[in-house]
Amino acid sequence: MSGLTSNLDSIAEQIRLSLSAKDAAREKALPLCREVIRYSSQAIRAVHRQEFDRGRESLQSARGLLDEAAQALADSPEFVSAGFLRDAGKEYAEGSILLTLVTGKQTPAPAELHVDSAAYLNGLGEAVGELRRYLLDSMRGGDLSRGEELLSAMDDIYNVLVTMDFPDAITGGLRRTTDMVRGVLERTRSDLTLAIRQEELEKRLKDFQERGVRGIQTSELELDSGELAIYEALRNWRNQKAREEKVTPFVIAHNSWLKQIVKLHPAAPEDLLAIKGFGEKRAGSYGREILAVLRASRSPRKA
Repeated sequence: MSGLTSNLDSIAEQIRLSLSAKDAAREKALPLCREVIRYSSQAIRAVHRQEFDRGRESLQSARGLLDEAAQALADSPEFVSAGFLRDAGKEYAEGSILLTLVTGKQTPAPAELHVDSAAYLNGLGEAVGELRRYLLDSMRGGDLSRGEELLSAMDDIYNVLVTMDFPDAITGGLRRTTDMVRGVLERTRSDLTLAIRQEELEKRLKDFQERGVRGIQTSELELDSGELAIYEALRNWRNQKAREEKVTPFVIAHNSWLKQIVKLHPAAPEDLLAIKGFGEKRAGSYGREILAVLRASRSPRKA
């Protein structure tokens, strides 16, 4: 080499050693981060099975591995915001936040979890999807006791995320996560509202039975004078609809169903599904017309 470049070999060797050290650190951290994600996923599954102690154990393992990965990259600060490290932090944050919310504890802060803000916020958003899953599983089991509480927590999370108006390069693509959370929140609110309404209708049916009315599913419900007027309006609608469709009236609705409708005061077509045998097809075909008849029958008449 000429005099001007005689030191290039030495420079190249220093660079090579530096890059080799960074590559070795990265190769050490990558499998650790994959294990963090695996343990975090195990913790989330444990929460859904309500095996909370096992979930905590998995998260402790994930925390140790995440610390080890961070230590391996301590001399390579450029990897602090690397995708693989941030993804591992996000999964760990998601599992930790889900566990605390489901077990009724306060939401941990990023400093408590030792993750950066972007990983924390995205983990917070992903936890909303898991909260929906947990809530739906509880609803299918007939437990609505924590529905409002968990829905409120989901709503609070969305209200925080939507205020983080920063470039995706800083937040790790938080806008997409926030959009997902909004959709999950809207669907969950709708599902929970329907489930609560259904539960209220079932309680009302049970109350009728306990009062000795012979049950909402029988044909001998007792109606007072005001209810009889509504019942007759429904019968008139039913008979007219049968003539239009050229079928017998009972194909449209049995008399016992009409009496049940009077007693139930349905607010939406899907409320009619509480009546045994009425079915989704009838609710979809006639529900809105039935509600219109009820509104017209119950509205004050002009003198």
